Amino acid sequence: MPLNRFLPVAAATLLLLAIGCGQIQQTGPSFTLYVVQNSTGVAGSSVLELPLLNGETWQALVTPANTVSVPMQTAFQALAVGTAGNLYVSASVVAAPPMLYEILVYAPAATGAATPTRTLTSASLTAPATSIAVDATGEIYALSGNSILVFAATATGTSTPVRLITGSLTQLNSPSSIAVDSAQNIYVANTAGDNVLVFSSTATGNVAPASILSGTMTQISAPLGVTLDSTGDLYVASFNQPSNSSLVLEFAPGATGNAAPTRTLTAVASYSLSGLAVDALDNLYVVTLAPTTNHLAIDVFTPDETGSSPPVETITTTSWTASNYGQIAVR
Repeated sequence: MPLNRFLPVAAATLLLLAIGCGQIQQTGPSFTLYVVQNSTGVAGSSVLELPLLNGETWQALVTPANTVSVPMQTAFQALAVGTAGNLYVSASVVAAPPMLYEILVYAPAATGAATPTRTLTSASLTAPATSIAVDATGEIYALSGNSILVFAATATGTSTPVRLITGSLTQLNSPSSIAVDSAQNIYVANTAGDNVLVFSSTATGNVAPASILSGTMTQISAPLGVTLDSTGDLYVASFNQPSNSSLVLEFAPGATGNAAPTRTLTAVASYSLSGLAVDALDNLYVVTLAPTTNHLAIDVFTPDETGSSPPVETITTTSWTASNYGQIAVR
């Protein structure tokens, strides 16, 4: 089964980027990758902002452009980046009981021990937000336990969610990852349910999913990551228990029930998988963990790769090995 959460290895400050045989793109925009770092030492948690150079065929040591850090009493959990470049990070403050759970919002250029522009707390945030997403309007979506919390774009301080999806009808069972499409429909990797649950843009309360992607043809098992591309295709990180191997599955927009994927990536079969992210050119970023070495990496696949095609780039890190496993975002 995929390993999860905190990995007890000390951190450095540089990322080692090892490049495969291809390129992400020849022309077009550059991208920025964000990863969570949880140190076992005195440095506490941080978010590393890594510029990905456009059209490069190889890169060596890459220093993060910015590193947003917090004291050791605070542990970062999940992160997302908004359309304006604001960084959203869920945090657990462990300085004194009871535990305090927050969502911190940082300005695009934040670095070092920056002060968040907003700090969001809620009585409904009763467990760490293990995955968060931000839609085009700025609304914030958080997975907390077996609940989905949706906060207004301007929410700050102690806030009440504008929508709270929770209860037995939701079928939420140890969900691990959340994504939102352009119509504000919510997609959840429902790990213990071996499925992906989809909730409408107006869903609230103890409500059943609008649709469920599940069944043998889907190949979804213990999903730990979901994301969407620019056309609405859905990507799922899945663990195939019978073959003891991992897959990344791509589904057409609106796929439901026992639908077969339109694309299956098997190059990641020997790794444990977690976080997924897609950039504006629909390049796919997959967080991998080597089961024997606990070595973290990010494999990058172009939109036309399928089957056992190797990643065009593999980002390996010396400073991410103590991370909250699986938490990445790209812009």
